[in-house]
Amino acid sequence: MGDVKPLERSVVRRGRGQRKFSNFIIDKGLQLRYVGLVTAVSVLLAGGLGYLVWMQESRASESIIATLESSDFSPELERQVIDSLARDDSGLVLLMAGVGIGLVLVLSAYLVLMTHKVAGPLFKVSKYFDAMAEGRLGEVYPLRRGDMLVGFFNRFKETHETVRRRQTSDMDKLERLIDLVGDSAQGAAAEALGDARNYLAKRREQLS
Repeated sequence: MGDVKPLERSVVRRGRGQRKFSNFIIDKGLQLRYVGLVTAVSVLLAGGLGYLVWMQESRASESIIATLESSDFSPELERQVIDSLARDDSGLVLLMAGVGIGLVLVLSAYLVLMTHKVAGPLFKVSKYFDAMAEGRLGEVYPLRRGDMLVGFFNRFKETHETVRRRQTSDMDKLERLIDLVGDSAQGAAAEALGDARNYLAKRREQLS
């Protein structure tokens, strides 16, 4: 791709390479904000649901304890039942906390993966736009399998190829003009012809 920087070339051409976990966060502003928002909502929903379950369990335990206190059961039996209910309540809280934490971790990892499939194509297209702004119109490499925004990327690729073909056509016309003028140019015309040849060579390189 001509004078594309090594880092940019590796990003642009890595169309079918394997993903590495360290490369999943491409656009921190987009991905982490989205992941944080959805994770926060999930925590609130899971926490609210867990609190309702815990309240129901606590009310059931209180009802059982009240029944024991109003009955003729021995104090030892009452203490055993109360201790068992307390252990069950504590175990339920720990279980819900563990499930909640696991859910948040799994959901966050999944969201990072999904946003990566969106941020990746956007990042790739932005690199091509940067190259186009500098006059470089090299080949557009396909997205990785599983990436999203395929329709958007294909439309961009078609537009890029149209611009590239137009530029190539212009270069061909300029080259024919230079060949027609050839060695007959003299003086300022010969100097301008040399500049045109240099410009043509540079543009050919940027289109490769």
